[in-house]
Parts: sequence; structure tokens; C-alpha cells
Amino acid sequence: AGQSRFPAYQQPDAKAAQQTYDSIPKIARLTVVSGNTTVFSTGSDGWVKRRGPVQDDSVYDGELYVQGAETQWQPASALALDQGPRGQMIPADFPGVQVRRVDQPVKITNPVEGVFVVDFGSNTAGVCSIDIPSAAAVSLRHGELMQHAHLPGLDKPDPSRVYFDNLRSARANDTVVVTQPTSNWYPRFTYHGFRFVEVYGYPGNLTASNIRRFAMSTGVEQKTTANFTDEVLQQIHLGSIGTQHANLMQIPTDCPQRDERLGWMGDASLSAQSMHTHFDYTKMASAFVDSMVDLMNADGSLPDVVPQQRFGGRPSDLSWNSAFIENVYELVQVGDLVPARTYWEEVKRNVGFIEGQLAAAGGLNKLPEPYGDWCPPPTEVGKGQGPKPTKGFAAAFSLVRSVQQAAAIGKAIGGAAAQDAAAISAMAGNLTAQFHSAFYNDQTKSYDNGVMTTYTLPLALGAVPDELKAQVVAALVSLIAGSNTTWTGGIINNRFLFEVLHDNGQGDLALRMLQSKAYPSYGYMYFNDLEPARECMWELPDAPYEGTGMNSRNHHMFSSVGEYLVKHVGGLRVHQDHVTVVAGSHQGGVQISSKTFRGEVHASWTHDGFTAVTLRVPVGMKATVLLPAVGQLVSGAVGSSATTRLHGKEYYKLVVGSGKHTISTGADMVV
Repeated sequence: AGQSRFPAYQQPDAKAAQQTYDSIPKIARLTVVSGNTTVFSTGSDGWVKRRGPVQDDSVYDGELYVQGAETQWQPASALALDQGPRGQMIPADFPGVQVRRVDQPVKITNPVEGVFVVDFGSNTAGVCSIDIPSAAAVSLRHGELMQHAHLPGLDKPDPSRVYFDNLRSARANDTVVVTQPTSNWYPRFTYHGFRFVEVYGYPGNLTASNIRRFAMSTGVEQKTTANFTDEVLQQIHLGSIGTQHANLMQIPTDCPQRDERLGWMGDASLSAQSMHTHFDYTKMASAFVDSMVDLMNADGSLPDVVPQQRFGGRPSDLSWNSAFIENVYELVQVGDLVPARTYWEEVKRNVGFIEGQLAAAGGLNKLPEPYGDWCPPPTEVGKGQGPKPTKGFAAAFSLVRSVQQAAAIGKAIGGAAAQDAAAISAMAGNLTAQFHSAFYNDQTKSYDNGVMTTYTLPLALGAVPDELKAQVVAALVSLIAGSNTTWTGGIINNRFLFEVLHDNGQGDLALRMLQSKAYPSYGYMYFNDLEPARECMWELPDAPYEGTGMNSRNHHMFSSVGEYLVKHVGGLRVHQDHVTVVAGSHQGGVQISSKTFRGEVHASWTHDGFTAVTLRVPVGMKATVLLPAVGQLVSGAVGSSATTRLHGKEYYKLVVGSGKHTISTGADMVV
């Protein structure tokens, strides 16, 4: 067995080091009990132990493997029955971490004698497998990017070498010592986040046939795939799914490469909806909810990180606290009410904690907020975080939204929970009105300090009165136009921004923002000249110019945009027994599919003024298809048709049954 996920890690001070201990001793034990009598326990006569070839291991630092270093077998001593973890052990009902893909190098260079640099072409999580032709001590150090001149702290950057400083104290180094030719060696007790690997001490010439990458993640099935003809949209889609894949490591971690890799609740909250769209995430999400409940205090409070390790505080920032109710709510949305029913009392307890926070603060505009709308882009690259709302604004939004969601959860459960939900719903209504009163400035006709987030979140919350909505939407549109048609908010803003624009008739503007390659934008991550991202998303929108403290190139906190791409740009929305396809969101097209319990839905469409759709619907499902009402409707499908208006646009609307359908619009009616 290895040293566990969080070994006693090296830290500058003893207190921090102590906090990194995993509380589970590095043991395996089997006990057989019949009635009240223990009839067998490991450590009994006949059990033996020895040290294996793995001499050292750490999730952060890597593994040291010495071939032939095994010790002699010796009797295993009995363990006291009070050793080991507390609580009841239960089986996980979702897959473990698995190799999901084997990648070959796209390039190998030899910049200096004794060093090979391997490029796998994309940034993901996993380990390397290597063939070693003779006795040697070979080390592999993993990193996300190559050195370049704009990285702070590099006096003499060498663009032929890998950059490691953003790993912070993590060494991300695997060393294997072999005494004979060895094939397919790979570490068992670690993983890394990387695109590039520096290989030291390799005997002979390292070629692509000698090394490969095992891309790894929890073995949840990917449900949704898309292929957009627009290159920017496609890279955002691949990056959103890729960064989530790399961070599904039994818990949803923040990033896979540095000395962190923790279950940060803020990230898990913002990505929950899109993870359910991208993956069969239900059982893993339910298990994460279990872990949250394990750490919930009697007052309903939660920590910032679950399991609570190394970083974060308690009680959590209210936007991080929202992960509990958000995840239960999203499970309800995909049809799983078991966690909601099981933990309804805990949902109410968390609502009680929220009420207590509000009462202690003395108002929605006075709430504590350690993090807020994290990582808005700076106006000038390399200058840290950009402008944020007033401290407490994002916390107030998250507080009210959590209460709204709690009411919806109780209503979905029904029975006594629905009665509880009626009172919670009334509370939510009052809090929504209070949010407007607390933050709206009638003189400036804006909320709070007027940054982008302060327009997005009130609209998402439903806090803007009907008579002011057009004015607030217009102000948001104007702000975007004055910001180079891109976003300037942080991770909470971006979770809601594009949907807010779409729902208020500004879907074309949201699309232009997503197609942009200018800084700051999603497209900039993938089409900049310094370090174009692949299969990942940056933690910081200006990552190439920022320092080492917090600068992952594979962090999922901005990945919520993947939901919008699938449902509003790709136009595919899957319900229980129904699917909706809204085609023609942009010039170009998409091929998109999603797996359902009845089979896989396939849709493809093109739009060049007129629109053509090909759709395959599984048996037992129906589909509603909407095409822009331009030209005449030409339908090879059997179904009903009509026209409808949606988000400010006219559409032809058809309802079809299972099977394959081809539907299009054109200049002339085809008979």
C-alpha cells in the first residue's frame, strides 16, 4: 500500500505539516466477526509482510521505485482493534480512478545531454509509462508548460525546457531504478497534471515508442460529445470537458498538478450542472454530498474544502457553502431524489446556518466574504485579480440562491418536505426582494459598484423588478460593448453570464463573446501566442503573465461554460423522455450527441442563412425541433409543426417521434 492521498507533506512550519496528515493509518486489515465473537483478524498466525520496491510515494511529489529492493518476508504483528479510521466503512458505488486513454507523444526533443523533453500535445492528469532498455536510474518530472519570456521570476527563460514553478512545492517527479531491461513501468501511487515531461538519465535515445501517457480520471462515463465547426467553440468545449475529466479524482478536485488537488466547494458548486451534462456524474456527485454531510456541523455550517485538508476555512464562504444545496438540487434536476430525501433535514439545517449568518451580519449587504467572485481578469495582464463587486455581494447572491434551491428541493420531494418548502419559498421571496433593496442604487440605475458581476447576478437571481429589467439588461450589454465584447467578471459571474444574456434576447452577443480570441476571453486561452491551451482551462485569464502562487493551467472553476455550449450553442437539451434541439444559433454547425437511459441522441445541423438538421431519436423518446423561421420549412419528418417565439427569435417548431429525421429550411417550398 502507498502512503495515502495526503502524506505528511513538507511545509515551512510544523503546524501546516501536521494538517497534511491523512488520518487513516497506512494499513490493511481484515476482521471476521460471528455474532459477538471475533474469529479471525489480520496479524493472526500465518500473516506475513515485507517492504516492496516502492520506496517512497506522494500524490504531490511522485514515486520512487527501486527494482529488487524488496525485503524478506517476516511475521506481521497484530494491530490493536482501535487502530484505523473511525466510522463505518461502506462501498463506493461509482467507479474508481481508471486509465481512460493512452496518449502517444507528439514531439520529443533533446535540449541538453541527458535530458529529453516529451510533449503529449494536451494538458491532462495521469502518469507516464516507459520502457527502459538497460540498467539505469530514470527520472520523469512533469509540468504544464514550457518556459517563456513573460513568466515572472525567470531571469533567463529557456524555451526548450519545461516550467515547473507553478507546481509550488510539489516535485511531480517519478524515479525508477532498474537493474535489467524493463517494459511498461509506471507509478502506482501518484498522478500528475501535465502536458510536458523532462526525462533524465535515460539510457540511449528516447523515442515515441518508448514512452506513453496514461490519461486518468474517475471512471464516470462521458455522456455528451460535440464537434463545432467554429474552432474557438470547439476548443472551449474540449477544454471544459477536459479540465473536468482531469479533476474527477474520486472527489471533484480543483487542479491536478500542484500541491493542492482538493475538494474546493466553490469549484464543485459552479461546475455541478455542467458535470451532469458532460458525464454520468450522478453517483459520484451523490457520494460527494455524503462527504459534505459527514463534515457538516450541528449548526449546519461546512468547510471550504471537503474532505477538509490543508487549506480553506470554516464556516465557508457562502458561495462555497452553496455547493451542498447546489449539488443536491442538480441531482434532483437529473431525476435522482434519493440524496434530497435522505438529507432533507441537513438541507434545512444548512438553510438555518444561512439564516444565522444573515442575522449575525445584520443585512444582506454586510455578509462576510473571504473569496467572493474569484479571479476576474485584470485590465492589464499580470496585475492580479481585476475589479470585483463590493465585498459581500456575491455572498448575498449565493445565500439567496441557496434558499431558492432549497425550496425547489423540498417541493420536488413532496409530502412533509413540501410543507417545509412552502415556508422556505416565502423566505426566498422575501430575500430576493431584500437583495434588490440592499444593492440597487436608484441614482446610478445600477447595482452595487457597477462592475459586470453586479448586473449578471441580480438578473440570474430574478431580483430585478420587471419594470427595471430592460434597463438593467441594456446596461449590461453596454458594459460588455465597452469591454471589447468580452467578460470582465470572475468565476461566479461566468457561471450565469451567458445564460442571462441568452434568456434576455442577447444570445447573439453571448455567442460573439465566446467566439472572441481577444484578452480576456475563453478563446484567448486557446489561441494566444505564448502557451495555447489544449484539453484544459486556465485558473487565471491572464495566466502567461502571472506568477507562481495560484496559476494552474488546468483548473475547472471557469468550466461551467460547457453547459451553455451544449444546450444553447449546440442546442441539445435532454429531458427524461424528451429531447429538444434548437438549431441555427450561429453560422456554421455542430454534430452533437448525448447518452440517455433510452439510448443515444444524435443531432447535427448546419446554418448558412437557411438551416438543415439531421436527428436520431431513441425508441421511447420524442423530440422537439426548432429551426430559425427563415425561408420555407422543408420536412422529411413525420410530426406536427408550428411557429413559436423563443428569446426574441422566431422559430419553426416540430415535434417528432423516435427514428431518424431530416428537416431543413430553404428558399422554395419543396413538394
